[in-house]
Amino acid sequence: KVFVHGFITVNGGEKMSKSRGTGISPLKYLELGLNAEWLRYYIAAKLNNRVEDIDFNPEDFVARVNSDLVGKYINIASRAAGFVAKRFQGQLTADLGEDGQALLAQLAAPRAAILELFETREFGKALREIMLLADRVNEYVDANKPWEVAKQEGQDARLQQVCSVCIEAFRLLSIYLKPVLPHLVAQVEQFLDVAPFTYADLEGRLGAHTIRPYSHLMQRVTPELLDQLMAPPAEA
Repeated sequence: KVFVHGFITVNGGEKMSKSRGTGISPLKYLELGLNAEWLRYYIAAKLNNRVEDIDFNPEDFVARVNSDLVGKYINIASRAAGFVAKRFQGQLTADLGEDGQALLAQLAAPRAAILELFETREFGKALREIMLLADRVNEYVDANKPWEVAKQEGQDARLQQVCSVCIEAFRLLSIYLKPVLPHLVAQVEQFLDVAPFTYADLEGRLGAHTIRPYSHLMQRVTPELLDQLMAPPAEA
């Protein structure tokens, strides 16, 4: 199979032109230190199985990366991993509670449908479905507020439970995102101290597993970096 899409345009459909200095240079992108998987995710989120142009909009790029990848996805791990390390020596619990089990079942339920979207090259639709699942996880986090449970006497078991559910949910989302973010998910696999994910892992759980100390997995993209990227080349 050969997957072909249209042109990548900029700012509402303008075609890239080296002579006019419009467009984005992949080499300049990397030289500025921008994360390659930011762009990989952004393009994938716009791809479908038709031959259509893909527009690169700097403001949309910043918003999508910061909202989806950092705000919705990475934030799940960062809000739970610290408590697991400090209070439980990195140990998760197999007791996930009824609400936690229900959440994880909801995350695993659409695995066949999401796989079908990937197989039929509907990458944008697949990522939208995955981010809807991330929204459900964040609703669980906001409802259970581990940062407040951590301050309450005698609530260690509940804190470990809530944080373990968050880490389990983060793992499931990572499995879904691995085709689009392979480098990032390889870091997740190291953090969780697990073998490389396969799609079949969506059906399992980590259980009473020990994870490694968490280090931040992805930074936010700043508008200033995009301004540098979009700046026209200096005249010789």
